[in-house]
Amino acid sequence: MTTNPPIAATKFTENAIHLSDIVRILRKYGLYLLGLMILGATLATLWAKFQTPQYDAVAMVHMDQHSSISIGSGGGGSGDEYSLKMQTLIIGFQSPTIAEMTMRRLDLAKHPVFAGGAHINLDNPVQRDQLVHQFLGSLSVTQVPRSELLSIRFRSSSPALAASVANTLVDVYMEQSFAQRYKSTQDITHYLTVQMDSLKQKIQDEQNDLLNSEAKLGILSSTANSDSSMLVSETTQLLSERVKVQSDRYLAEAEYQNMLHHPDASIPPDIPSAGALVALQSQLAASQSQVASLEDRYGPNYPPLQQAKAQLSSLQKSAEGLRQNVLNGAAENLERAQKAEQSINDRLGALQKEAQGKTPDTVRYEILKSQYISDQTLYNVLLSAMGTGAIQAGMQSQELNRFTAAEVPGIKAYPNVRADTMAGAAGGFLIALVIVGIIVLNSDTVQTVEQVEEGLPMPVLASVPEYKEDLAAMRLSDDVLPLVTLLAPRSAGTEAYRLLRTAITLMPVSQKHRVISLTSCGPGEGKSTTALNLAVVLATQSKRVLLIDADLRKPTIAQRLKMPATDQPGLSRFLSDVTVAPEECVQKVPEVAGLDVIPVQEIPPFPSELLGQGRLEQLLAWSRDHYDYVLIDTPPVLLVTDALIIASHCDTLLVVVRIGVAQKRALRRIRQDLAKYPGKQTGVVVNALPHADTYYGGYGNYRKYYGKGYGGGGSYYGSGVGGYLSSGKKK
Repeated sequence: MTTNPPIAATKFTENAIHLSDIVRILRKYGLYLLGLMILGATLATLWAKFQTPQYDAVAMVHMDQHSSISIGSGGGGSGDEYSLKMQTLIIGFQSPTIAEMTMRRLDLAKHPVFAGGAHINLDNPVQRDQLVHQFLGSLSVTQVPRSELLSIRFRSSSPALAASVANTLVDVYMEQSFAQRYKSTQDITHYLTVQMDSLKQKIQDEQNDLLNSEAKLGILSSTANSDSSMLVSETTQLLSERVKVQSDRYLAEAEYQNMLHHPDASIPPDIPSAGALVALQSQLAASQSQVASLEDRYGPNYPPLQQAKAQLSSLQKSAEGLRQNVLNGAAENLERAQKAEQSINDRLGALQKEAQGKTPDTVRYEILKSQYISDQTLYNVLLSAMGTGAIQAGMQSQELNRFTAAEVPGIKAYPNVRADTMAGAAGGFLIALVIVGIIVLNSDTVQTVEQVEEGLPMPVLASVPEYKEDLAAMRLSDDVLPLVTLLAPRSAGTEAYRLLRTAITLMPVSQKHRVISLTSCGPGEGKSTTALNLAVVLATQSKRVLLIDADLRKPTIAQRLKMPATDQPGLSRFLSDVTVAPEECVQKVPEVAGLDVIPVQEIPPFPSELLGQGRLEQLLAWSRDHYDYVLIDTPPVLLVTDALIIASHCDTLLVVVRIGVAQKRALRRIRQDLAKYPGKQTGVVVNALPHADTYYGGYGNYRKYYGKGYGGGGSYYGSGVGGYLSSGKKK
């Protein structure tokens, strides 16, 4: 049983982006990236220079999380409650109502800097909302990280106005917050005051009855029998219990009335679902903050804003339902307290009736005395709750305190030229990357050997690195042939042609002498250069090599070899004149022993018809008898049919593909054309491959690895050891 993961891993490795690909792209498009970076930085700098300076004034306030926040609260709120209060404060500072009150107090509608000289009427809803939106757009309220501080920041082109608005906004919010807490506490206090007045009147009546009873009996105390003692003892215990249940009932009713008349009041923790409501209110506050931020930044038509508003509406409905459940829970607590109080009152009433029928006046006196003490104790409990308890503490404790007032800023906060310049450069670089990415992804030009193999599934016999710049730096004379295999026999380029020679030599052949055709997709891919250098490295192995220039439309071999003009016939005359013998067309290359050339002397009018008349087959038959290798330089295969006509008479077909020039669709077309010759040996020569993508790049500086050999001692034309004379013999 076999598995496929190794194959998948191999494919992933082949398709992965290598560092050499990135380096190649950066080298090719580096100027564009740098240019757009400079352009972006320049535009951002110019834009920042012409912006109106803006100043930020910052006021700091402190929120004390340890103050009492609800009736009967035993201490500070939990983490969720604290986070909820922070979010509530932030939303409160950014509310339109606080903004409008601040603008009215400072008369910002007539301020020349804020209103821009326009007369705005705050009583007009449209103009008011526009000015409020402008105000909130300049306001920023955030929590200082890892602290209990809130930062109120206002931005304006006037430093004095920015400081004045920030300080006034804090004053307005603190006044409104205190007024709301005072109103809530005042309502609760009024309710308890009424209850205490009624209780006070009851205590006074009981005190009068007690005094009358003492006067009637004329005693301060009297001894009762056992039955009377039990009755007094039970009554005293019930009165003590009634103090607790009555105080619980008063506080429960105060909490219920506070929640009923003040929806924003804090939730007592002893009510069912109170924790869930606190958590939901925290989510609601965060959602309200998000909606306000999105609307201020992107406007009312921003699509995510509509989604956020829908989520906020859903949370509000859930909070309303849950708050109703909490209110019902508070009502249930009140009902339980009332039932407990009523139960004790009923039992006390029964005991009083029993005492009136069975006990003497002295026992009734003791019961009256116990009831008086009980009511006096209850009054003191409620008085303590109002004086120093959690109810008054909710009003007396100021949860929000001014930490620092805003000062007039002296340094502008916007624009930041340095930051804007860096952002512009980064933006230009990102835009350039996107453009380069689009170009690379949509480019039809082959850039790597892998792309060549994908488009033309033929064996790559050799990858020739770039060396044109190296030859240009040698400043050769006009008498020297500009061939790397002659000028630098120890270079990476020459080694690539030797690898090509070795690959051709190892190919199985059916004939002793072989004919090799070289072509390309289009012009400028280096097929003639490859043919010349391949001929040189074959000739250096003491082989007889014939190079035929079969490009009858644009011949270049004679020009590249610097052959003088003669009356000697060439390929075109041989094909058109049956009286011309093949040996009459052959010219020797003095610089390379064993290399002969048949150039094109005259360009014929109909090259394709001339190649198909049969004389070419006769020439190749003669060449097989006199040479070990016959190389034919043909025109580009996709431009004319000459290369395909010649290919039918050859043993091996080599396609030269230049990196950065050949197109992928052209390779696919060549694949279809070469499929017509199934019996031919085929191969690909990749030309002008960047050094970073070649195997030679693994040796570092390939010149140092292979030796100098560039016009020095290793040159064919040099004077050092190892150089060759034009005759091909060693010096």
